[in-house]
Amino acid sequence: MNPFLSYLRFTLHASHFTLSASQVLLCFVMLSVTGCLVGPEYQQPTIDVPTNWDSLTRENDAENLATSSSVPEANWWEAFRNDELSGLINLALENNHNIQDASFRVLEGRALTTAAGAGLYPQVNVNGSYNRIRRSETILVAPTSGAPAGFAPPGANFDVWSALLDLRWELDLWGRIRRGLEAVEADAEALEMERQGIVLSLISDVGESYFRLCELDEQIEISRKNLLLRQDSLNLLRTRADAGLISDLDVKRAEILVAESAAQIPELHRLRAVQAHHLEVLTGSHPNSLTLAHNPLRNVLTQPRIPVGLPSDLLKRRPDIVQVERSLIAANARIGEARAYFFPSLSITGNGGFQTSEFDQWFNWASRSMSIGPSITLPIFLGKTNVARLEIAEVRYEQMLQQYHQTILNAFREVADLLVALQTRSEQLKHQGTQVSAANEARELAEIRYRKGLVTYLDVLDAQRSVLGAEQTLVATERARLTEMVALFKAVGGGWNIRPIMDRERAE
Repeated sequence: MNPFLSYLRFTLHASHFTLSASQVLLCFVMLSVTGCLVGPEYQQPTIDVPTNWDSLTRENDAENLATSSSVPEANWWEAFRNDELSGLINLALENNHNIQDASFRVLEGRALTTAAGAGLYPQVNVNGSYNRIRRSETILVAPTSGAPAGFAPPGANFDVWSALLDLRWELDLWGRIRRGLEAVEADAEALEMERQGIVLSLISDVGESYFRLCELDEQIEISRKNLLLRQDSLNLLRTRADAGLISDLDVKRAEILVAESAAQIPELHRLRAVQAHHLEVLTGSHPNSLTLAHNPLRNVLTQPRIPVGLPSDLLKRRPDIVQVERSLIAANARIGEARAYFFPSLSITGNGGFQTSEFDQWFNWASRSMSIGPSITLPIFLGKTNVARLEIAEVRYEQMLQQYHQTILNAFREVADLLVALQTRSEQLKHQGTQVSAANEARELAEIRYRKGLVTYLDVLDAQRSVLGAEQTLVATERARLTEMVALFKAVGGGWNIRPIMDRERAE
């Protein structure tokens, strides 16, 4: 038996139930401090984690991967060595409204934690009142309105002036309040992890949007260069047609190509403007409020090596995994909270102050009044409310457990997909670079052979289209590779140490 229970039992018998108020309070405080915690203690589920990523990286032959035990820095985007990109990301971290919204939800979670822990302490209120009372003439029992029996005859009117302190303190003998506090604290930590996930997603979105903007800049540059080449060809063809060396059909075909190239440029400018607006919104700015340089994709950055770390690092570094685990901890704590409802609840209630029927005697020492004592509530029949509450808590825990396992599997799959993608991009870019070189050589040969009358102008047109298509495909692949680098930084938990905006403001 609990030693404090034994002490209380002995004291009650020894004093023949004549304990003083201080002895009662002391006994209940000791009971509250030494109360047990019902329900299961949380244990991290067993996870089958791969030892490394070697089976997915072809013996580390990808030039941009560093599959060591190291992990990305918090400000990993600086590894691209692009001041404009770094400035946009920092601006987004300061001004993005989604991050600010998530930061305020974190503060809300902390406040809820404080409120959940308030039940561990006594609740004291001041109650002042005045009542004008008439005693019934047909009741045989004296009213419990403050006037003692016989003090006021039936049909008499009298006043009751009260100034009392009300006390209520539920003793957390079975840990119901503490389990609830444990659950709310875990929920608050989950909100912080949700904020971290929003931060990582924002950084990734800014990086991807910026690379898409640079891709469009390079597409515009390619289109302009192609337009100039086709205009030169058209001028040459017109000269040859005026000399009677070719037919007007070749000239018309060249004019079609020039118009086609010229029509592509406004569409690319429209797409660039839309992408710039998207990037400005991510940084918390109005459309057309930022000056974004026109930088072709391959000229704006250094491509870094990515330290992907070990698979086990994902369990600690990915916010979505940590978030769902904190929710799992909260669900486990609520099982204990639900089980505590099956046990009796013990409270101390009381009030004390001044009470009188005469205003001039209100705060006289003789008008003092006090009552204090324990109350116990034992659940007998509640229509299976407690049974249903426990079943709900246990089922929700199982739901969160399945979400936890699925989140981890998705994280491993995401990293594995990106590792494979980055491996294949290097080889793909190499072949596409060869394709661009070959297409340019084929176009030059076609133009030479056309001047000599060995081929028709259709062959020249096909060669020019091949060059344009090969260059655009190469740029799109390069942008996809950079986007996958950003996604991999995000997938392995880069950017982890970014603090909430409110915390930064307080530090400043």
